[in-house]
Amino acid sequence: MTEPTTFNETDWSDLTGNDKKTLRILSHVALNFEPLAKSTGVGQKSMDSLIEKGLAVEGEPSMHGRTFKLTDKGWLAVEWLHGRKTRVYPS
Repeated sequence: MTEPTTFNETDWSDLTGNDKKTLRILSHVALNFEPLAKSTGVGQKSMDSLIEKGLAVEGEPSMHGRTFKLTDKGWLAVEWLHGRKTRVYPS
């Protein structure tokens, strides 16, 4: 049995302003693995920060470059951005 994905106050306080901006942008375009080029205003350094925090993962490269998508924890962080402090990813 796998542990549920969680997000809490500590995770929230670890997010930088740039992380929050990147999450907002990705929440509109990264439903599946999408090339970074599709996310205007998001750079590789921003994606590396989200990956390091477990909020995004990298997929297989496409003809347009490296691809990324938000993890379940990343989607919880997006919920917090919208003022909904969901702590466990709904199964």
